[in-house]
Amino acid sequence: MADIDESALSVPRYRPAKTITEELRKHCHIYLDEQIYESALTLLNDLVTTGASNPHNENTPAIAPSPYHIELVSCLLIHPRYTTQAPPDERLDLGARSISLLRNILAILGPVNANLDEAFSLDPIITTRNLRRGRNTAEHDDSSGNESEDRPERMQGVIANKGRIRKCAKDFWHIVGWAFNCSIQHPKRWQHWKVWLAYMLDVLDADYTERKEQDEEKHMDPKKECPYAKLRESILVKYLSMVQGRSSPLKRVVRSVFADGSPDSLKEFPEVFENETKEVKHSGQKRKRANTGEFKFGDYDDEINYDFESPGQSSPMQGDDDEKEEKALEQDPYIGGPETITLRQRLLMLLSKISADLPDEFVDVRDLYDAFYSSIKSISVPAFSLFLSSSASSQLPVIVLVSLGQLLLLRLLPNTAPRPHRVSGRDSDELSQEIFERCFFPFSANTSSVADNARVSILVENLFRLYLRECKRCHASNLREAIETGIVARESKIKGDKRRKDTNRRTKQDESDLLWLRASGERLRLLVNWVEQHLAEDDDDDDDN
Repeated sequence: MADIDESALSVPRYRPAKTITEELRKHCHIYLDEQIYESALTLLNDLVTTGASNPHNENTPAIAPSPYHIELVSCLLIHPRYTTQAPPDERLDLGARSISLLRNILAILGPVNANLDEAFSLDPIITTRNLRRGRNTAEHDDSSGNESEDRPERMQGVIANKGRIRKCAKDFWHIVGWAFNCSIQHPKRWQHWKVWLAYMLDVLDADYTERKEQDEEKHMDPKKECPYAKLRESILVKYLSMVQGRSSPLKRVVRSVFADGSPDSLKEFPEVFENETKEVKHSGQKRKRANTGEFKFGDYDDEINYDFESPGQSSPMQGDDDEKEEKALEQDPYIGGPETITLRQRLLMLLSKISADLPDEFVDVRDLYDAFYSSIKSISVPAFSLFLSSSASSQLPVIVLVSLGQLLLLRLLPNTAPRPHRVSGRDSDELSQEIFERCFFPFSANTSSVADNARVSILVENLFRLYLRECKRCHASNLREAIETGIVARESKIKGDKRRKDTNRRTKQDESDLLWLRASGERLRLLVNWVEQHLAEDDDDDDDN
């Protein structure tokens, strides 16, 4: 057996942090204040990455930038002033530089050492000055700075004032919902929001994992449950706590994950930044300031006069809502495409983790999945298939897919279908061939809707795929008969749907859903063929032995 390198085991995941010196912090602050962003990003990146490539520097502290400066850098990724509304000749490569710095901070220092919980806090800005002036005044104060200091440091630039994320967003779930709305209704904005959202999910996941590991390392009594003191201070817990005062906080969180660009979704999760989706008319002339007083270098603040033009795509909040919703459905039945499905799955995974570890901080896993059922049952069949796919590209682990898949399936099946816990005699989500043959395979949906029957077939197919990966051997005696019975039952069920001729939209949608239903049935038949072929090969091998 090869010797284990003990020094490799002691290598920390992240380098320890060293507080940035006041002199360096002021240099960074001046660059950001004067909006010399390229120089600011270069300096900050050099401070973080110095010595990172040396394998002997794992325990050498790295300089941690100010959380306030990290917050401003993250805003450069998404603010329209520096993305979709920037003049072509002024569009610097700020997005690529910003995300490079942010990823280096996360990879080298980690979320805890870099104090990312403060950098990405969305709590209201409170300082000693604010407290003296009163809460209402503080919310509209355009000054900004490090909240840990009594004297806030003023800074020029829209991202430090009216365009600061924590001033524009109601909470994290407002941003999530709006970002997914953009994936359908505003693809130009989505190109920037998806980078920010993917990075934030990396931060939330890394922060959650690191804090949980620290708690479990310190927990010495295996007979007692770990209190998870550090985990309760995670960024995800703080984001969830921001919606606790609202009515139906769980539903709001889940609706943000499934935001689909519909009128209702856009009303609940509107644009984050003012005039975010409007396009700017660029005449080729220099931008003018409203303030004609003394010129200050870098003083492109909030007073720039922009001449907006309406975007090519009209707002889905105007006109006939039904017509707009139909148009969105026809254009994108995948609610944003595979890249949004991946991000939605990652959010579900994070919510599942906290529900399992800290149900008192959020909700129980069963309640979470019930809420997901309420949202996922209304999405289109193509998006449903992609979201609950058992493919290797899915961001959901097997245990989540099995639990969520069974919960959804039992809600869609008729009451006459036997329940798995009665067949197995166990109160668990464990699958068996008997459960498939008696509880799942032979049944149609509890409605005559083509979409519901397609969903049932897709769920059965994906659960069966997961089962075949784990089981050692299947018995083919009743397998084909049970699957064929279900395929016929679902085809027969939809023939009695009298609502199919109500509207053209219903007919077109049903035609698409019918293709998905029949395709899933054919794939189930192919799975049976595969099982029978492997059983025959195994029998031949046994005869040879």
